Amino acid sequence: MKEKALAFLNKDYLLNVDMIECIRRDICQIVYASDEAVLIAADGGWVWMLSCEDRALGLALIRTHQPPWVVLHQMDMREDLAGLGYRVGDECWQGAYTKTTPMEETLADIRQLDRSYAKRIDENYDLDDEEGITALLDEGIICGAFVNGELAGFMGRHPEGSLGMLFVFPQFRRLGIAEALERNYVNRELAQGNVPYGQIFVGNEPSRRLQEKLGMDFSEKNICWCGKSE
Repeated sequence: MKEKALAFLNKDYLLNVDMIECIRRDICQIVYASDEAVLIAADGGWVWMLSCEDRALGLALIRTHQPPWVVLHQMDMREDLAGLGYRVGDECWQGAYTKTTPMEETLADIRQLDRSYAKRIDENYDLDDEEGITALLDEGIICGAFVNGELAGFMGRHPEGSLGMLFVFPQFRRLGIAEALERNYVNRELAQGNVPYGQIFVGNEPSRRLQEKLGMDFSEKNICWCGKSE
């Protein structure tokens, strides 16, 4: 099933890089794979990802499994998922660093953070709670940039594998901290044999420009996250 799934997903590598990396890293379950669709479950079954060429088949898979979250790779299916009771999120650009050459690092003092930083991160990052952030810190996947010994910003990796959580404290902005953090994190991912990838809300031009400056390649098509309405 793995080979069949990858054969389908690699037909549009950048669009499906999130699913491909989940499979490559063995951090998901392949629920369905054919020549027309692939459905996987990641993050302990909390986040599912669907890519398909057969719209009816894709919708049948969602109806059958009713996942709490779906990362949808075909934008023309958004209204269909809304009809199934999903809240359709904003479109995202999906990009990946497909080179194998490490980036030149621009800031020396970047460290892995521990749980003592959980509260401070929680106060400045609103896509997870303190418990979830603590779990990520315990896994060693959140890094912090320090200037004169003071935490200037942080960055991490989401449970399904995408880069994110990038935040720089106001007093340290416009100093290249965000770029330094991302360069460091890309190199961490490369050292682990991963393809670094991430998603940006469509319209966030400053972030898009930063990623392009760093050499990220972007899919021509967009994706979106859809959450099951309660």
